[in-house]
Amino acid sequence: MSADNPFARLPEVPSFEVSTATDGAAWLEGKDESPHLAWRGAPAGTRSYAVTVYDPDAPTGSGFWHWAVAGIPATVTELPAGAGDDTGSGLPEGAVQLPNDAGVARFLGAAPPAGHGPHRYFVVVHALDVESPGVPADATPAFLGFTMASHTLGRAVLVATAETPGPERIEVSRVVPAPAGAVFAVLADPKGHVDIDASGMLMDAEGDPVRQAGDRFRVHMDREALGDVPLGKYEVEVVITTCRPGEEIAWTVEGRVRPHARHIYGYRLEPAGDGTRVTSYYDWSEVSARWKERLDFPVVSETALKATLGILERTVRRRAAAA
Repeated sequence: MSADNPFARLPEVPSFEVSTATDGAAWLEGKDESPHLAWRGAPAGTRSYAVTVYDPDAPTGSGFWHWAVAGIPATVTELPAGAGDDTGSGLPEGAVQLPNDAGVARFLGAAPPAGHGPHRYFVVVHALDVESPGVPADATPAFLGFTMASHTLGRAVLVATAETPGPERIEVSRVVPAPAGAVFAVLADPKGHVDIDASGMLMDAEGDPVRQAGDRFRVHMDREALGDVPLGKYEVEVVITTCRPGEEIAWTVEGRVRPHARHIYGYRLEPAGDGTRVTSYYDWSEVSARWKERLDFPVVSETALKATLGILERTVRRRAAAA
């Protein structure tokens, strides 16, 4: 996922608010149903709106346009879910859908390539100073953007992310009714890792809460809980590979046997209403052939990852009650 902002080189304009009541699990997992959108606070002088959905992280060199609608009257400030179907049944009179990058004039759901990593989807409401940008019905979304640039009074931007795991990666999600900071505090705490373990392997941990990539702490393990290899009780070092407080933490494990397996565990945190959507992932794509011959991957199952999320919610709640 690149960090570029597709609007960074366009004329700077005021922002206003856009929101959705649609669960991202639908259109962000490939369902071709446009999300509900509602906006407010557009600049004075707005005479129409356009709506676009764009993925700058698509492996095309030019991103991928999923939806483009022009000619939405200034009196309209909401589109229902599914408005962007084949006929535009939920669009107001006068609004026109342009062909997306798949060549169809409708909304196309997110479907990032498997293993390509997270993709960002910029859902944007453009407030324009004209009743119509004057582009033909078969124009491309890029041409619409070019035409709108000199007529844009403001933008309301909502950014969502989606990822299709590769064949050597597991992801599971759960909404935890707590702020991201409280969830991250558990995940950054060595003792927190023991508290939320669903495998039964983690006996204890030593070390300070982690603050940055490269930090380490020690964990006491008991492999008998899995019964896959006869290692018994031993110690490993957890090495933090990613650390963005309140957003993401990931780590690998180093033990006494070399080379290290180099499988990655992690959590991504995203706002979700009054709580936090927590995505737990396990990636063994970097594990060497030697380890793949020795162990059955995934070492931790998808079921165990789901169980860990439930235990995480319980742990966060108990820590909040004890504070």
